[in-house]
Amino acid sequence: MPAAFLVLLLALSVKNDGTALRSGCSPDTDVIATLPAGAALTIRFAMSGESVPCYKVASDVDGKTVSGYLTASSIEGLDAFNNTRKNANWAGTSASPAAPASPAPAKGTEPTPAMKREGLRVMLDAQHLIETGHPDEALRMLEPALRLHPNDAGLLSTAGIAAWKNLDNRTALEYWRKSLDLEPNPQLQALYSKVDREVRNDNSKETLYGVRVVLRYDDVVVPVETARRMVALVDETYSRVSAELGCTTQERIPTIVQSREAYFKATGAAEWSGGLFDGRIHMPAGPGQELDANMQKALTHETVHACLSMLGQWPAWLQEGMAQKLSGEVQRPEIRAKLRELAKSGQLPKLSALSGGWSGLDSHNAALAYAFALEAVDSLYETSQTDGVRNLLRNPERLTAVTTDLDKRLSE
Repeated sequence: MPAAFLVLLLALSVKNDGTALRSGCSPDTDVIATLPAGAALTIRFAMSGESVPCYKVASDVDGKTVSGYLTASSIEGLDAFNNTRKNANWAGTSASPAAPASPAPAKGTEPTPAMKREGLRVMLDAQHLIETGHPDEALRMLEPALRLHPNDAGLLSTAGIAAWKNLDNRTALEYWRKSLDLEPNPQLQALYSKVDREVRNDNSKETLYGVRVVLRYDDVVVPVETARRMVALVDETYSRVSAELGCTTQERIPTIVQSREAYFKATGAAEWSGGLFDGRIHMPAGPGQELDANMQKALTHETVHACLSMLGQWPAWLQEGMAQKLSGEVQRPEIRAKLRELAKSGQLPKLSALSGGWSGLDSHNAALAYAFALEAVDSLYETSQTDGVRNLLRNPERLTAVTTDLDKRLSE
């Protein structure tokens, strides 16, 4: 199951209750959603040329992610966000690696407002590249600015995320350590500790490359022939699933296969976990691991998670139901009968109750959650067919209505 990849360089939220998230910066544009005070925000980019500062943002509303525009005055923590750029005391660079960097400001001088805007733009552009599966491009964008201004905490933390997504854990830790020394950040510290634990417990040192996967594996437990077959399986699965769902990326999916002991120590996954996706696929393996039916299904399951994550942020029930469905899982009749009994007695939860992480569930409740998720996705495919599901993934604003309809049908 996936662990949400959410790195908040700074806490940004909605300032006032009932804030309108709009389709554009102008106050007369359509209202996409109404946000409560304190709702967490992710800034996508800053709009230039606006008389009133305006930002493209994303926020979770009723279990789905919606994007729209807010003015700066609507965002809590924006001043801290901008100040963390150390007053943007570094020059922006073009997204093109061939373009020259802007000259650094003279020592002892303050950066101009134009430089501040350009610095924020590069930062947000790099974060967008990371989120859309292009960490290599993000690093190429960030490294020239880092050379000019090596003491920018926000720049260092973002470069670390790009390196981490690119399977270069040690470089990521170096960037993050420098960033944390400059600017303490609890969220970044938690990620640093997680990746540091992974590095200390990870014996996977051999690497193979496929068309859409880079596989790092522990050759003590995984024979090279099995590793090659794993690469082929992820490539084939990604090709099949992307054709059905519409996920696309030019980057390879990072995949790590290690001993079961190292897997649990490195990831902190629940004891019943057979795999995990947290921006990278993690798989446990036994000595002399073969690509048997169970391993094929588990690896396919996590590849589906990777594909879905390229399309947006989705509630756990949809992620897990889709991963089971597309990896060939079939609901057993006795499990379906049990779910119907729960529905008749009013004990079947709403799908929204299964929106968060499941790592804290015990094995019994986890099995029930997985079964319910598969039942929901089976019902979704029954009524919407493949084209309808793909359309939903392209239009996440429909998820609330779809979820309500599924809850009604599953409770009957």
